[in-house]
Amino acid sequence: MAFVCTALTALPVCGWAAATPAVKCIHKPGDSAGKSCISSKEAVTVWGKRAAFVNPTSTTHVSAQDMQAYRMQTLGDIAERVPNLSFTNTTPNNPVLMVRGLGGTEDEGPVLYTPVLIDSIPVPSFAMGQMFDFSNVDVMRGPQLTQGINAFGGMVSAQSRDPGNRLGGAMDFEYGTGNRKRATFSGDLPIDASTSLRLSVGGETADGYIHNRALNRSDTGGWHGWFGRIKLLHKDSAGGEWRFSLHHMLNHGGNDFFETPQHARNHVSYNTSEGVNDTEYLIGSAQYHRRFSQHMILDVTFGGASTDWRYSNPYSVFSANSGFTLPTRQIGGSVMLSGSSGTLDWKGGIYGQQVKRWAPYDFDMSPYYASRTTATLGTANVAFMGELGWHFSESWRLVPSLRIEHVDSSLSNWTSAMSGDTPYAYSMEDSLPRQTVSKTAPLPGLKLEYNPQPSGKLSQFGWLSYSRSFLPPNYSPYGSYSSTVSVPYASSYGNNLEVGYRLGDLTGRWSVEATGFANFLSNLQVSATNGAGESLIGTAGTAHSRGMEATAHWKPLDTLHLNAFLGLTYAAYDRFVFDGSDYSGKQMAGTPRSNFGFSGEWHPASGWTVNASVVRRGRTTLYPSSSIRNAPYVLVDAQIEKRWKHWTVALYGHNLTNSSYFTRGLSGGYVVAANPRQLGFRVGVNF
Repeated sequence: MAFVCTALTALPVCGWAAATPAVKCIHKPGDSAGKSCISSKEAVTVWGKRAAFVNPTSTTHVSAQDMQAYRMQTLGDIAERVPNLSFTNTTPNNPVLMVRGLGGTEDEGPVLYTPVLIDSIPVPSFAMGQMFDFSNVDVMRGPQLTQGINAFGGMVSAQSRDPGNRLGGAMDFEYGTGNRKRATFSGDLPIDASTSLRLSVGGETADGYIHNRALNRSDTGGWHGWFGRIKLLHKDSAGGEWRFSLHHMLNHGGNDFFETPQHARNHVSYNTSEGVNDTEYLIGSAQYHRRFSQHMILDVTFGGASTDWRYSNPYSVFSANSGFTLPTRQIGGSVMLSGSSGTLDWKGGIYGQQVKRWAPYDFDMSPYYASRTTATLGTANVAFMGELGWHFSESWRLVPSLRIEHVDSSLSNWTSAMSGDTPYAYSMEDSLPRQTVSKTAPLPGLKLEYNPQPSGKLSQFGWLSYSRSFLPPNYSPYGSYSSTVSVPYASSYGNNLEVGYRLGDLTGRWSVEATGFANFLSNLQVSATNGAGESLIGTAGTAHSRGMEATAHWKPLDTLHLNAFLGLTYAAYDRFVFDGSDYSGKQMAGTPRSNFGFSGEWHPASGWTVNASVVRRGRTTLYPSSSIRNAPYVLVDAQIEKRWKHWTVALYGHNLTNSSYFTRGLSGGYVVAANPRQLGFRVGVNF
């Protein structure tokens, strides 16, 4: 499903491909031929970003309309419906993202392969839970050297809706399969001519999609929670824009998901308890944007996030009480300047962040065996970044860039206590003094862009780029022995090559894009378990990820939009030996070699919208370690919506083919199944 629509100013209004046409046209559902267009040659810049058509990176833009039309309410929903993005999870509301085969270790340590940002503030993706009231979500594939936070595999940036300048509000109610009930309210309140406020709140309950036959219950995989956001927008007399936002999400749920493949496939459980899966985040963000002139823009961001994840498995999964609490606290920000002068344009700034994570873990099958570890992980990093663009001819631009990243990592308060009676009664305790490791890494990049004047009715853009990527060293907090925990895992590096080409019709009727990539990796950080049962981060000596993304958009009629995408990824270890086992030549877990999809939006009559999509995901090996493979599967989504002046009624279907597949696997053979078919209706009113 490669949603592609048009673009307005620097960001696409809606569309699931970066291949936006050279003329950006606004087209609202229900319109006939009415459009207003902005030429791609106009110097339009918003928040320091370039127009989508001339953005030299593979990017998927998901609009609020897309998220509603295809009922994408978690990051996992998005990951399954864009090219070369995948995920793993232990519960449906806690996805960990992988881009082009890279990622998955986020719940094992503090390092983020793919940062997730809400209003420019990073938050662990497993804490996201339900998404709400976002204006858009941008998925950027490949290393991002000048986007603030370090991004090794890619970046996902979600932007909340800005307050409107007119008094108004909206309410939305939804009911669906699994006794899922959701209600939301949002409202805009203008305070004066230059200041406005937006409030959005909501709640959701669901029984889930698991039938526990041991307990004779159908709510052991369910959840209930609420979410809210308040955002202030102020435009000062000097032309500056101030945005202050506060976000809160609290979700309580069961954790009855690990089962044998046969039971999981049928969404049946025989666990003796429901387990616990509670998540919460609180995010504060302050953003300032000001254009001093046509040649100088300032962007400042500062904020912090507090996230908590309390997780425990049902006792019967491992015949033990097992689980963890994972509180994380972080604060940071960036200052970025961008501008242009003659044939040169530039961008530069500084980014800093401090993160602390507490990581206790319990595994208790007393009296046979019991283990408890505690650890506190600290990370502080600062980065200086900049790029210089040189238009050395009318059609060509050369862009060297440099990021210098410095990271200090620490492990403190690490303790381990183990006891048991096999093969004899024993009890042991271990601890470590504070451990530290530091690293400074220069990360260069170089891009060559081709953007000729439109010829006839066509506009084109191409690029060739190289970038150096980096993941800092750190410690494995869940190890049981000081001899292994005290040894930090090494820094990861990548040399990424990317080539892309876009071709678009100036009238906005069609566009195509193709991007090829190859990433050569060294000391790649991988989550693994050794023979002693320790969960550690190992490093693969060398590895690679290569493939391509392609998207297409065609609008044969003003009332019909057709889209398609294709993603191909081959990610494998070239040299990886861990605990005596050789994984060299094996494909990385959790990433399908191929994924493709088609989608369409049709307006058969005034006020009516029909959306449909078909996505096929290729065969995968389950993450992190399992001999069980996912066969290829197909996802079909559809929605029929009718709009009146103030009312909206919609019927939707998610995974209409009821495809059965898994999202997580353990070496012992237990798996987590994805949600089955979901049907429901939605009623909304605005005022």
